[in-house]
Amino acid sequence: MIKSYTTQLQHVFHTIGKQEEAIADGARLLAQALVGEGTIYVIANKRFSALADTMVQNKDTPKRIQRMTQQQKKALTTADRMLVLSEGTETKEELLHLQDLLQAHIPIVFLGPGSPGLSFEEGMEEPMVITTPSSPIVPAPDGNKCGYPTEIAIIYAYQAMMFELSEMIAD
Repeated sequence: MIKSYTTQLQHVFHTIGKQEEAIADGARLLAQALVGEGTIYVIANKRFSALADTMVQNKDTPKRIQRMTQQQKKALTTADRMLVLSEGTETKEELLHLQDLLQAHIPIVFLGPGSPGLSFEEGMEEPMVITTPSSPIVPAPDGNKCGYPTEIAIIYAYQAMMFELSEMIAD
């Protein structure tokens, strides 16, 4: 079973790798905060909250990438950037917050299996979207599939974006 899982994970990584341009564009958008006066804030729904904590504590993560607190929500500027871990199933409250960010001209990068449907008005910058696979990948003995790669895929895409971001900042 582990051989099958490993093979299928390689396919997941390959699928994410095909989004090389979107990953580079997302990294470029986020890097703008770090070369300027901004901060990159990571927000996530309840499901991805622990994953977001882990990502910002990773040794490869620059110091000005952090989780957002309630106080920071009120102090955002257009120099800041948002990285949103999303599966496209945000609550009404989360959708309102994201819509408020767009209206305040805070650039957003969505990372995950889905992104929410937000309303756009003239002058708003559309968010960058990096989509990661989330359906089960390993055939089970009963004919169904198991082995959801969702969190592994998000971490892989995040790390790829951090490599791009680090290269951009170093230049």
